[in-house]
Amino acid sequence: MKIIVVDDDVIMLQAIKNMLVKNGYKVFATTDAQDALDTIMEENFDLIISDIMMPYISGIELLSAMKRINNKLPIIIISALDQNEVILTAFQEGAADFVKKPINLNELLLRVKKVLPNPA
Repeated sequence: MKIIVVDDDVIMLQAIKNMLVKNGYKVFATTDAQDALDTIMEENFDLIISDIMMPYISGIELLSAMKRINNKLPIIIISALDQNEVILTAFQEGAADFVKKPINLNELLLRVKKVLPNPA
């Protein structure tokens, strides 16, 4: 199973990538949502994990674009924003799940496994 992780926080991005790789997932990690979109157009992924607050293209804009391109590709949104309207917008745009920062990596892994039960 291939996962693309998008977060402009390099430390968080690397922590998520390391945890997913350790648990058997193939991971492409990027700090740029436009890079993520370009990569998704070239390769198949099984899941996107994306932050909301990023420069240039937000996680919500990425979510909206992805739902137009491939509405079956699940997306887990991660964010430090704890505003109900942001969470509601993410789900209205089609997010599969929402995880609040600071992220508990074990919780994120459980949510990934809920969406992608088998990493092989």
